Amino acid sequence: MARDPFGNLREWDSVLELLADLHSTGCLAECQRGLIRILRFQGNWRLREEVLKCLDQIVAPSPELIEAVSDIVMDTNNYFEVRVLASGVLTRLINNRRRHSDSTSCHTTRMVVTRLESLIEHPQPPILEKALSTCLQSLA
Repeated sequence: MARDPFGNLREWDSVLELLADLHSTGCLAECQRGLIRILRFQGNWRLREEVLKCLDQIVAPSPELIEAVSDIVMDTNNYFEVRVLASGVLTRLINNRRRHSDSTSCHTTRMVVTRLESLIEHPQPPILEKALSTCLQSLA
């Protein structure tokens, strides 16, 4: 997880190109730290979406990566489409993590479920509410 090859995220064309290369060669899992940095970067929505679309390739996601995706779902300042996308990715990441089960897997899953349950207690737009419900059902 130590690698962060993405450099300056404001030069998003080169970042997208590198992301596509890493995805096609199956090397994304080695760059989880960089992927987390992109997910937390508020300066470019397209970068975040492209990373989210690639994440299901990672068979052993770190708890930090799962938390970064969970943060996108929870952030009410994010637009609904990215939150819906992130909730689907979150399900796949946690299920991948469960396959490589360890003690942090259960803790990470409980943390995500607790966060999602607190979010769904409040009214959400129907499309987001459905995505959250689906995510929770698959994690139960």
